[in-house]
Amino acid sequence: MQSFKALFKQRINMNVEVTFETLPILLQQFAQAIPFENLRIIDKNKSLLSKEGLQEKILIRNEGGVCYELNTLLYYFLEEYGLDVSLVSACIYDQQANNWSVTGNTHVTILLKHHGEEFIVDAGFGANIPLAPLPLSGEVMTTANGQFRIKPAEKGYMLELKLAGRDDDWRIGYGFSENNRITDMTELEQMQQIIETHSASPFNKSPLLTKRTADGHVTLTAASFTVSSTGVPIKRTIDEKEYAELLHSTFRMQRP
Repeated sequence: MQSFKALFKQRINMNVEVTFETLPILLQQFAQAIPFENLRIIDKNKSLLSKEGLQEKILIRNEGGVCYELNTLLYYFLEEYGLDVSLVSACIYDQQANNWSVTGNTHVTILLKHHGEEFIVDAGFGANIPLAPLPLSGEVMTTANGQFRIKPAEKGYMLELKLAGRDDDWRIGYGFSENNRITDMTELEQMQQIIETHSASPFNKSPLLTKRTADGHVTLTAASFTVSSTGVPIKRTIDEKEYAELLHSTFRMQRP
């Protein structure tokens, strides 16, 4: 069998050397190849969060995942290339409730150290992914998905964003602290349990899939399909047959 690194690079069609400088290319390729999706959660089919389990699910079976799957997979990959990375827990800001999520620190992101500086690297934030490392120094990063920055907060930092074609003002994505390092698989599994079972979790209610395209992103639910091209979303209602067809044709997936 091919190595983990070879399978990963094949899955995202990564043809350049993996370095800190090529991370924006890697994140773009990752976002276009691997969808953010919750089908196993909906089907109550728990995934394994070990390196081997994620390799089987995402790199061999060509599924996607949610944050604790996508960013953990990316963490394992970057670690193999010798980058100084850690997994960190974060708390999503609930835009509708205008408050922090009641599920607590159930978002998983990556903290990367490079030449004495620290960055957030996130490939598991749904349609809100930055597509580039974000320096904790606060510099605004502009990518195809919008503008992103890290700001100091009372107990750590906040990721803020303005999505292209959607946001006129900065809004909070999530809050985190460098001290909230994830050092044990049990911590990931506890987050997984909360996301799969908590009544306030947005990911255990109905199917959701989204991924980047060359000029925007696509989003599929059980009832709709949305294509956002250069910031302009076009949404249409679909039926069960169309859902199955789009799942296969657009996301290269079938129900696990």
